[in-house]
Amino acid sequence: EEARQIPGLQQVIWDNPPDMLYPPDIHSQEFRPGTSLVARVNGRLAAFLLGFYKFGGAPLPDGWADIMRTDLRLESQIMGVLPAHRGRRIGFLLKRRQAQLAQAEDIHLINWTVDPLQFPNAMLNFMRLRAVAFDFHPNLYRFRNELNRVAPSRFSLTWLIRSERVQRALAEEAVASPVDLNWCKEIVRVNHGHQHLLLGVDAPQIAVEIPANWTELQRTDQREAVAWREATDKLFQCYVGWRPGRYIVTAAGVDGPRRFLIAERASPELLARLAR
Repeated sequence: EEARQIPGLQQVIWDNPPDMLYPPDIHSQEFRPGTSLVARVNGRLAAFLLGFYKFGGAPLPDGWADIMRTDLRLESQIMGVLPAHRGRRIGFLLKRRQAQLAQAEDIHLINWTVDPLQFPNAMLNFMRLRAVAFDFHPNLYRFRNELNRVAPSRFSLTWLIRSERVQRALAEEAVASPVDLNWCKEIVRVNHGHQHLLLGVDAPQIAVEIPANWTELQRTDQREAVAWREATDKLFQCYVGWRPGRYIVTAAGVDGPRRFLIAERASPELLARLAR
């Protein structure tokens, strides 16, 4: 019964046309998805999470395959929370349950794609769940919907669910706070809005400014939204990666009303710290 309601949630959340909805039977035992979870508020469906098993995936940093299982992973395909229920930790609780179930199946890695310009998602993914990003895909999809009115570039996130930093994060009940860049002058900012891009920075940490409200900006000023997307695409293509000289996105930050993604320079020490 609830599986038949999920396409309706997709329409409310993303305003997707009928041919862009996942069918209800994809949640069935016969299909056997890697993850099929729902959240209820007062007995009514409020959110859902769907994921698939996958064999292998994008290349991982050197040495990780020696300390974790990488042949079988989860691709967390889609998660949605009804607008009326956002800000209530529902997304975090769904992801935590997903991690628990995956660990019971001896899965060590979960991947999913996210729009790097959605700051609320950055807070959940980087600060609350402690996922990291070192894969960037410009203009990944052809579709357009309410949340994707311009080219849908994406990070592919890597969630090391057995690592110490993720386990600590999942055990925490307190709400995570962003890094206050006003007190972190050593973090080098590589753009000011969609202008003044710095493409040759070599520093331990960098900060990429993103829109304060990406969904609203796309709705009200598409030309400005395109400028933001094009500028940040250049920055992410320049910096993001796990090989020497590149940067891994690990946190989200603020400076007053301005919003940022924070990345650390890739090094053997950082890669070891993230994985252990």
